Amino acid sequence: MINATFDQQLLARNYWSTIEETHDVGRNRERRNVLYRFSFFVACREVSNLSLSTIGRILNKDHATVIHALKNHESNYRFDAQYREIYTEIHSCLTDIIGANTEKVYSVIRDRAMQVDPDLYHDHIIETYKQRITSQEREYKDSTELLKSTLLKTQKHNKMLQKRVDTLNTECLRLKNLI
Repeated sequence: MINATFDQQLLARNYWSTIEETHDVGRNRERRNVLYRFSFFVACREVSNLSLSTIGRILNKDHATVIHALKNHESNYRFDAQYREIYTEIHSCLTDIIGANTEKVYSVIRDRAMQVDPDLYHDHIIETYKQRITSQEREYKDSTELLKSTLLKTQKHNKMLQKRVDTLNTECLRLKNLI
């Protein structure tokens, strides 16, 4: 498992380098840069098996910074469209990058684990899928909340427009009767 974690660390580090170059992410506290770092921290934590300190080391930060990003993720995701867009992009790309490599590593580990202790392997698989389901449920809940909020705003706007249309129709009828 050490090799899988090291591989994930290298993949995450290379991906972060790509993000820094493509999106011109600096090391200062400018809001845009912080959004990219926080999005990367959270996505890396959800997608990989890396520890908090390892994730922090990729960006030359400590584990406390990663914890801070994780604590703020839900409110950032819910209320900040720019953060949500950045996070979604990073999470998707990191899932593809690490997922492809992880499947290869897991097949080797699975073969070895099945030879040593099949029950322990099955428990690990169950726990892994529970984590994935929890993550997917949270993403589904967040997207559902966002859609409900949008629907309510749209309904309110439609009522306002309908009221305006009724007012204008009444005014048009009044003017027509005057002519």
